[in-house]
Amino acid sequence: MLHLATFGSLSLKREQGEIVPLPEKALIIIAYMLIERHSELPRDLLVSFLFGSTSPSALANFRKLVERVRKCAAEGLPVPIKFSSATARLDLTCISADFDILRSEKLPPLERLTRLLELVQRQFLPDHVMNWRSSWIAQQRDRWVEIFRQTLLEAHSSAASGPQISLVKESAQILLELDPLDSAVGRVLLEIHGGDRSQYFVQPLTSLDASEPSSPLQLDLPRLVLLAPREQGSSPSTVHALIEDITISLCALKTVAVVAPYTAARIRAHPDKLAQLEKHNISYILDTSISDDKLFVQMVFLPSDTVLWAERFTLRPQAFFFHRRDVARMIVAGISEHLRRSEEKLADFRAEPHVYRSYLASSNHLRKFTLQDVRRARHGFRETLKLKVDFAPALAGLTRAYCWEWVLTARGDGELLMKANECASLAIYHDPFLPVAHQELGLAKLYLGELDESLEAFARAEQLGPHLADAAAGYGDAFVHASRPVDGLARIKKAMSLNPISPDEYFWVAAGASYFLTQFEDAIAYIERMADPSSAQRLLAASHAMAGNLQQARFHRKKALELNPYFNLKQWLAVVPIKERWQKDLYREGLSKAGF
Repeated sequence: MLHLATFGSLSLKREQGEIVPLPEKALIIIAYMLIERHSELPRDLLVSFLFGSTSPSALANFRKLVERVRKCAAEGLPVPIKFSSATARLDLTCISADFDILRSEKLPPLERLTRLLELVQRQFLPDHVMNWRSSWIAQQRDRWVEIFRQTLLEAHSSAASGPQISLVKESAQILLELDPLDSAVGRVLLEIHGGDRSQYFVQPLTSLDASEPSSPLQLDLPRLVLLAPREQGSSPSTVHALIEDITISLCALKTVAVVAPYTAARIRAHPDKLAQLEKHNISYILDTSISDDKLFVQMVFLPSDTVLWAERFTLRPQAFFFHRRDVARMIVAGISEHLRRSEEKLADFRAEPHVYRSYLASSNHLRKFTLQDVRRARHGFRETLKLKVDFAPALAGLTRAYCWEWVLTARGDGELLMKANECASLAIYHDPFLPVAHQELGLAKLYLGELDESLEAFARAEQLGPHLADAAAGYGDAFVHASRPVDGLARIKKAMSLNPISPDEYFWVAAGASYFLTQFEDAIAYIERMADPSSAQRLLAASHAMAGNLQQARFHRKKALELNPYFNLKQWLAVVPIKERWQKDLYREGLSKAGF
């Protein structure tokens, strides 16, 4: 007996599990004939199905396919399909397929639902969609999903044990990802999750009827993925229950399609998470993490890599169990509000997706604080602005690239800062309510030495985006340069709490604040937490020198000069923006002791 697999992959195997190496197109013909229940079909029909026409080239390709199948049979392989000059005949008695379960009504509903869930999660012919066959494949997928839906509506009332309830929840979440407006499936999810929970999250849905068809109009809703924490802290069951509450509450919204947990887990675990997010057409990410029994939640608008909302919740297992619905409700309310606020940005993205893709690619270079990456980002943002000259996020990104280049080259190039100031002003002109635009203006003003104006710009950025970690970090840097290192360290610690997986820039700012508070060992510790500390070698050398570690100071001075052999201490101190003399003297002392 042979078995044909079509969900997740396409293969033909013997009972012992050995693969029968038939050509892929032959396997597609077999799948087509089994699904359409044909034991024999004209060759011309199959030529048209496979190649989209019966042209001479299509006929020639089909003949080559037939020869390859016959060669497999001649080698003694079990081949269930035979070709004559006019037809193709399939032996239905010697082959089964994974989709046979979709037609079986002999299994109890819950057992059938289990089997269907395994198939639907893998998708029918996922890697074999071709333009001229896509309509047939789409029809089959819709057909399997409808069978899956009907089975869920029949089976959910029989769920009694924990695994059965989990099965129903997972099945409902997958269906609601495909059609968020399916009120019958929505009712199943809310009922199985906790009876009266619907009153906490959404308006009551319409009555459940297994015969009710799924929504005939499936709106093109934005897609949201909830990425559960990798670490579960000291109370994994509490965290799991809360994440489930949030997921199910989001499924009840009618303004967003929520990616099913199975897919979300694969995205979280994938080494190239960004590529997976783009593959699944994700617009919003709800990223969560656990640290010291605190749950950190942030909502990101992926097209512009913008944090829309962030919050931290304390997890106390003994009391939290009774209040987790309130926490879930607050989280979902915040998400719902920012979905509404970002409607215009989403519409812009859908109208010009190429602009956002170009912007994201450029922004990725700013994740590394090196001169090479900064210059790549600068070039990328310029290319983005060629696509859309008034795109404020790209103007803000270009501002940062110019500022960081000024810092990393340490040559006091005033033209870079003037360009940065101009770009930030344009970004604010085109989008006055974009927090990152004011944040980057603050950065430009900081390095221009206009410290009061810099603090004002960062205060405005924080007002517009109180959850924006980068704005808090920039504000902290501005306080340090304004000779207020205590305030600076407090702000950068706030940024770290808003973004637990902190970028190197945060540690550099924290190290600078610690240095000017004469906490030199703390400064060294912060720099050592950087993934790439090369950009902070001068500060590291000065910190070691002030801590009395002269050998280490000389070592890092050498590293710093290898990266920038043209560094001139006197010239740099003349241009670095520091408000009060004591602070510049302290910096000079450390660098001088290190040998600069």
